[in-house]
Amino acid sequence: LTVDWRHLQDFAKNDPWIDVVEAMRGSGGGVGGMGVRLPREEDLQGAAQALVRLHDVYDLNMTQLVRGNVWGVQSAAELTAQDCLYMGKHSFNLGLYPRAIQWFEEAYTLAGLEGNVTITQEQVNLFLNTAIKSYEESIAEHNEAAVLHEQDDLSARLEEEEEEEEEQEAEGKQKDPRHRLGSVLSQGEDADNFQALCRGEQLLSDEYLATLTCFYDWRGEPYLRLMPAKVERLHWNPELLSFHHVLTDGEITRIQHIAQPMLSRAMVQGPQGKGNTVSNTRTSKVGWMDDLLDPLVGKLGHRISLLSGLSTDVGAEHAELMQVANYGIGGHYNPHHDYLLVDKTEDELQHNIHPRELVMGDRIATFMFYLSDVTRGGATAFPRLGTAVWPARGSAAFWYNLKRSGHGDVSTLHGACPVVHGSKWVSNKWIRERGQFLRRKCGLSPDE
Repeated sequence: LTVDWRHLQDFAKNDPWIDVVEAMRGSGGGVGGMGVRLPREEDLQGAAQALVRLHDVYDLNMTQLVRGNVWGVQSAAELTAQDCLYMGKHSFNLGLYPRAIQWFEEAYTLAGLEGNVTITQEQVNLFLNTAIKSYEESIAEHNEAAVLHEQDDLSARLEEEEEEEEEQEAEGKQKDPRHRLGSVLSQGEDADNFQALCRGEQLLSDEYLATLTCFYDWRGEPYLRLMPAKVERLHWNPELLSFHHVLTDGEITRIQHIAQPMLSRAMVQGPQGKGNTVSNTRTSKVGWMDDLLDPLVGKLGHRISLLSGLSTDVGAEHAELMQVANYGIGGHYNPHHDYLLVDKTEDELQHNIHPRELVMGDRIATFMFYLSDVTRGGATAFPRLGTAVWPARGSAAFWYNLKRSGHGDVSTLHGACPVVHGSKWVSNKWIRERGQFLRRKCGLSPDE
């Protein structure tokens, strides 16, 4: 791409959306260390993918997005006809034909307004016609496949929906019939619920929400008797709690300062649980901090123990190191479970998992500090529970990943909604089974 984007430089310091637009425009970039041309091709692809993600999840208005108005916040980062053409080609290559058509149509309009400076309407029209043809062909193929599978899937689907409806009616949880809730949902239903929660839609019924309260709780700890925690209940079973004002501004600043030099691109567990790999499902930078790195890290570990009732002794392998993560614009984490072992086969546990992991046990619980407010987006959404935790500087979220029986709780599927405006900082402490024997006792039923 050959675009004159120098007029945007004056806005760069105050408008983070400029970074996204600059990364998407391959020319005009600077030269980094060792003579590497910046932005790189992967930066270009990443910026384009971030725009596609934000557009899909938040159902953003295309015309407003192109003109710099992103979910009600005006930015100086407007797009040209050539930018929109690139986004259309990127969407087309991903098989997102309806989105590609929208981008090409916007590129056509802008090309006319620009006087065919960055790209001509005739050039755009070629791509637009190709996208429309491919979209029509994909619809025909889909309809043909749907007819073949409809009869096979119908009876099983009806039976599953009937069971789920009975469960929903018993619990009185579901508000919108378009969004089913429950521990067993299809991949499409998980995605629909996740995106709805990211947009701030209410999926739980008013009756169920009326049972959720805020309260002071000393958590059974004498230390908190005179200074009880401010607790907000977001879900009953499984329990999802939010603790408010558990970090001071000074502590947050200190944690961010310590973590900054350690941040690197997020990694996730590799195939079959073997090794780690750079994540495309999680776009953030992360760093790990030992309790001995700074007195504050150990202090926060102890605070988590008081609030959760679980042991967070890293030296005794009762918990992992504290992780700090930073999500920029478009930063996200696809819906996932935090447990690592319970969904693995015996063969995978024996050959792909380090023996130390087996000794520590699985991730019994997650405690997440929110180190920043986020202007738009960035919620932690639980699509099967129908609720979300919104970032609030100094607050925290807590939930169990495993049932008392030690089985994985599949309803705790959760993900980080893409950041639209601002920067999201969180700090996670994953607590392991080892050391919790007398702190969270087994129930009388495998389902507990």
